[in-house]
Order: sequence, then C-alpha cells, then structure tokens
Amino acid sequence: GLRPQPGMQRARTAPPETTEHASHGEEHCPGHGPTDPPPHVNWWHGLIGVNNEAAAKGGINALLWRYHNEQNPCDPKNEPPPFLASVLNVSLLAFIIYRFGRKPIAEALRKRKQTITQELDNASRLKEEAEKRLDEYEDKLTRLEETLAELKAEHASQAEREKAHVLAEAEQRRVRMRRDAEFRIEQELKAARVMLLQEAVQSAVAAAEELLRQRVGREDLDRANEEYLKAIPAAVSAGATRRGAQTTGAAI
Repeated sequence: GLRPQPGMQRARTAPPETTEHASHGEEHCPGHGPTDPPPHVNWWHGLIGVNNEAAAKGGINALLWRYHNEQNPCDPKNEPPPFLASVLNVSLLAFIIYRFGRKPIAEALRKRKQTITQELDNASRLKEEAEKRLDEYEDKLTRLEETLAELKAEHASQAEREKAHVLAEAEQRRVRMRRDAEFRIEQELKAARVMLLQEAVQSAVAAAEELLRQRVGREDLDRANEEYLKAIPAAVSAGATRRGAQTTGAAI
C-alpha cells in the first residue's frame, strides 16, 4: 500500500448506519389509528342507549337510540355516546346537587364560614393578647431597669450608712476602751501610791520604833506610864464638868 505523506489526512470510513423498524403488532380500525384524524362527534344520536334496529328506522328513534355492533368494533356505522347525553347528565347531576344538596352544602359552607370566622376572631384575639403581653413585658423590662437602678442606689446608700454606723461604733468602742484603760491606769496608780504610802508609813513607824528603842530607856517608859495614869482622872473630871455645863445651857 501507499505510505501517507506528511500533511495528508488519513481517510476514515464511517460505519454503516442501521435503521430499525419497530413493529408493535397492533391493529386499529380504519380511522382509529394514532395517525388517523379524530372520528366524527356524535352530538345527539342515542340519548337513551343502544338499539340497532330502532336506530336504523331514523326519525325520533335516531334521537333516542344509536347503533353499535359489539361483534365488529370496526363497523363504520358504530357511533360513540352522544355529547348531548353527557351535557344532560352533567346538567341533571348539577340540578340534583342544587335541589337536594343546596341546604346541606349551604349549611356546611355556613358552618365552615362560621368556623373560619371564629378562627379569625380567635387569631385576632390571640394576636391582641400577644401584643398586650408584649407591651406588658416591655413595660416590665423598662420598670425592671428603673428598679435595678433604684436598688443599686439604695444598696449604695445603705452601704454608706452601714459604713458610717460601723465607723461610729468603732470610734465609740475606741473612746470607751481608752477611757476604761485610763481609769484602770489611774486606779492602778492610786493603788500603787497607797501601797507606797503604806510601805513608807510602815517603814517610818518601824524606823521610829527602832529609834525610840535605841534612845528611850526603861525608866523613861515607867515615868511616861505614871504620868498617863495621873492624867486620866483629871481628864475624866474635865469631861464631866463640860457635859454638865452643856446640859444647863440647854435647859436655859
């Protein structure tokens, strides 16, 4: 074979196309196939039903009866149900519904309307209550902020009062403790002075006694005792005379 030259394209052969024709095996009556035009419309033949013999007579029978061959569906004389019969059936059904179902339907519609109205009223009431509660909650929140501010101010004032009270009590306690300490110190100083005085007196007495024992003899003591005994009667007489004078003066 020939070798391909540079710049030349190799010729490619496309695979042969195959066509398949589907055969469904379905048969249709003439004029009833999927590609056939729609059949004619039966407007009024056979309002009552099917009767081939009566339909063949024509006239009023053609209005009441229609032709239909059940053994041969492809019979060209077969007629579908009349369109007028469908209209009459629908009209009759509408009349029956209107005649016998008007009141129940109207009652049902009225109840439904009443139910919807009640639901709307309930929804409106619930909406109003929700809005009212929302306003109350907002008012409570506003008052809560004000109450919190008042509580903070009250707590701050109470804390200041407690602080002042504690400081006053501490000052009073300090003054009282200082006064008690000064009183105890003064009492202790007095007691110390008394003790020192007693000790000084005792020391002086002891020193005087010792001095007397050293300077006064036995004869001096006897003489002092005799003089003391001699002075007792004179003192008693003087005392009696003084009491008598006082009694006489009181009587005068």
